[in-house]
Amino acid sequence: MRRILFALGVMGLLVVVVSAQPPIPSVPPTPVPLPPAVNPPQPPGDPVLPRPPQPLPMAVAPTPTPPVAASDIPLSKFEPLASFPTVTQFAVRGVLLGSTWMAKMHQSHGRFLYGYNPALRQPISGEHDLKQAQSALALAQAAKFSGDQKHAAIASQAILTLLASTKLSPSDPNCRVPVQASVVCNRVAFTAILALAIYELPNADPKLIDDAERLCGFLRTQLRTDGSVHYTDGPTDVPTQTDPAGVNEYPGYALQALAVSNRVRPAEWKKDAVKRGVGYYHTLFRTKPHPMLAATLTPCAFEYYLQTKLNDAATAVYEMNDWLCTLQIVLTDPQTPQWAGGFRSVEKGQAKAPPTTAETGLYVQSLACADQLTRLTGDLTRERKYRPALLGAVEFLCGLQFIEANTRHFDNIFRANMLIGAFHLSPNDGNLQTDATACAIVGLLRYLWSGAERTGP
Repeated sequence: MRRILFALGVMGLLVVVVSAQPPIPSVPPTPVPLPPAVNPPQPPGDPVLPRPPQPLPMAVAPTPTPPVAASDIPLSKFEPLASFPTVTQFAVRGVLLGSTWMAKMHQSHGRFLYGYNPALRQPISGEHDLKQAQSALALAQAAKFSGDQKHAAIASQAILTLLASTKLSPSDPNCRVPVQASVVCNRVAFTAILALAIYELPNADPKLIDDAERLCGFLRTQLRTDGSVHYTDGPTDVPTQTDPAGVNEYPGYALQALAVSNRVRPAEWKKDAVKRGVGYYHTLFRTKPHPMLAATLTPCAFEYYLQTKLNDAATAVYEMNDWLCTLQIVLTDPQTPQWAGGFRSVEKGQAKAPPTTAETGLYVQSLACADQLTRLTGDLTRERKYRPALLGAVEFLCGLQFIEANTRHFDNIFRANMLIGAFHLSPNDGNLQTDATACAIVGLLRYLWSGAERTGP
């Protein structure tokens, strides 16, 4: 009992002592330090606006080359295109799409991809300098038509690459000689077409024109006194025996180049050579007519007529194209309806199966020259013959071009890069060759320059 009373007394004493102590002041909590400010403190004064973020680095686009004024290019006369006949609309589209495709086929080393098999997606063989020159010629003409400076630059690069296949003659500094032998690539035809490509180049450099004249200097060495062109390499060769088929093609190209050269830089020897050549091969045509002889000689005879107004040149054009019209396949032909508007080829004097797109383009060029000549001479009878033949041939040729509508079974990237714009070889051959598309472009351009483009069927 005593222990209980003692514990209670101690507890009471502790209560009295605690209550007598002064109160303990309360301590405020320690503030949490703030992170340092992002921007340093500004001095007193006007507030400073935050600095805008720096733009990301961007590639600087090159300054575009000013386009040629629409009124300065032949394409401008076809605006609005819808006001022209349907065939003309097809032809304009064909030239623009075809030249764009050819530009895609141009490679970094200066040459065009020669051919392509869309079914196998593989290149095809058969390339040589003559076909490269045809491609350069077509792209030069297309660039002049459309005013496309990129296409003109590509054509120039192709021409310079091909000029590297020639050299100055050791005996004549005014003559450029092809390096390769004719067994690889016919030297006369290659030289002639390369010269034509230079003459057709928009705003060609005078030095390039000098080279074209030197190429014509080589052609001059191949001329014979009777008017024929020696288109083989051996000085004692008989060309018609060494290369019988070449007589229908190579001399015509040579005479075309000389006729255009005479327009650019007139010379009496050029005029005389063209006159003799047209007379010689016109006589040959009368004895052994061939569509390629008509196709290659007609542009030369037409150009010669423009320069001289001689009736002999007009007579040659008319006789050859009168006969060429007889080879055209009509729409009612039950054997080859898909070839309507095209032409039959000739072997040993007999009409055979139709040729490829390359020949067809040259036939269109020939008929366009003949049709234009009828308006210059007032031959209305022949105009009524040539115009429907020309329109049918143009329509057939445009039907051989790959466009959006007939390539939908290919994937989009492949058809955009390799097909759209190209002319395939025939209605039953879908392979592509740059020389075939080139000849198609040359033919369509001659049609668009002929005056027939404003007339309907």
